[in-house]
Amino acid sequence: MALVKLKLQSFESPVCSGNPLKTIYAVVNPENYSKDFAINYGKPKVQANSAQTLFFSDIGDDTLTLNKLIIDGTGVIPLEGADDVDDYIQMLEAVVYKYNGNMHSPPYVKITWGNLIFKGVCTSFKTNYQLFRPDGKALRATVDIVFKSTVDPKTKAQQANNKSADLTHVRTVKGGDTLPLMTYRIYGDSSFYLEVAKANGLDNIHAIKPGDQIYFPPLKK
Repeated sequence: MALVKLKLQSFESPVCSGNPLKTIYAVVNPENYSKDFAINYGKPKVQANSAQTLFFSDIGDDTLTLNKLIIDGTGVIPLEGADDVDDYIQMLEAVVYKYNGNMHSPPYVKITWGNLIFKGVCTSFKTNYQLFRPDGKALRATVDIVFKSTVDPKTKAQQANNKSADLTHVRTVKGGDTLPLMTYRIYGDSSFYLEVAKANGLDNIHAIKPGDQIYFPPLKK
């Protein structure tokens, strides 16, 4: 079976399709990688609450961590396209996180290795130098890179497909908000404010202030 090396490609768009800006392959495949997922929930403000009831708020960070990408400049493993360890690391930085003047931001990155396909942005890049020549030039290093997933707006809308007005919502009260106004934003009809007040244990519809979290339950019109 042929060796398949981990591939990193940079793009100007979070879709990460078409011709990449730059491409680089791992000198040695990572020792391991990890993926972390998070889901965030909100807590509605309810008077005399005897227990917490959590309601979905949003999808949190989807994180990929590449651990110990080895860059060996001793000659045992060819540094394809690079003169030495420092040169390879500069090439890797250019793909992964260097500021792009056309984008006015670092690039989006697509990571491909076997069944792993991950699209996101680099949030951490750590280099650990381990071996040196007598003159101090680096001969070996390892790199740990952390990426966070990002999805383009069109794809996100297709994935969410939240077209129903009967979904559960939790919203934070902002300055100038009233319960009827917030109710109108959620349901398109302010007349449901009494049901919302009841669901949140509010005796007075004016008893909300900036920073409070209000639970808007599923309602059938």
